Amino acid sequence: MEIYYAEGNKKVGPIGKAELQTLIKAKKVTPKTLVWQPGMDNWKELGVFVRSRSGNTDQTKTPSTPVKRSVCSECGKTLSQDEMIRFQDSWVCGACKPLFIQKIKEGVSVAGAMDYAGFWIRFGAILIDGLIMWIFNMLIFIPMGILMPKSPDNPFAVLSFMPLIILLQYAIPAAYDTWFVGKYGATPGKMACKLKIVVADGSRLSYLRAFGRHFAKWLSSMILLIGFIMAAFDEEKRTLHDRICETRVVRK
Repeated sequence: MEIYYAEGNKKVGPIGKAELQTLIKAKKVTPKTLVWQPGMDNWKELGVFVRSRSGNTDQTKTPSTPVKRSVCSECGKTLSQDEMIRFQDSWVCGACKPLFIQKIKEGVSVAGAMDYAGFWIRFGAILIDGLIMWIFNMLIFIPMGILMPKSPDNPFAVLSFMPLIILLQYAIPAAYDTWFVGKYGATPGKMACKLKIVVADGSRLSYLRAFGRHFAKWLSSMILLIGFIMAAFDEEKRTLHDRICETRVVRK
């Protein structure tokens, strides 16, 4: 901060903040002393200048908090969330609240509410996917075993195929999960059980999230399948990999 101050009829400066404080302590500058800095229309008393600067700083430091608004899932009006209630992923205004609660009591499907898939239906979907993958693997690895060179004089010929076999064992399930979940929102097993995988707002997963979710399932498996069992006790039926990737498995 550089300002000028009036000393009699003279304009003195520019001076910095430290020098100004020194002049104030020496009583060469008082609150009544006229000061000016570039951008000001007129000279002001130092006291008035300091108060105006403090007021602008306070306004800058305390911006108004934006009001969060949502759309009522029943009437479609946009209101402040403080005036609404939330049910799972739905927001409902006060006027629609009685009708909304009545729908829930009667078991009617309400807009925005997710019907989370339970543990056993998800287990059934995993079994179907496992069967499909077993058949697919047999169609690939049995012909590979037949065509693989078998030479008693060169045992390393078989071992040379091992990196390819290991790569396929990891790549095929990853491609299966990523492609089906990214494109259709569900693997064939989940489609057969009328389930789909969504993110928290109900939209479909990206291919990248689907890819990450496949490998997150490894963590659920590595801890004695506890990551899968968690779905039986979670309010939203989430497994460990669902929590990691912010996904839900719901009924269509």
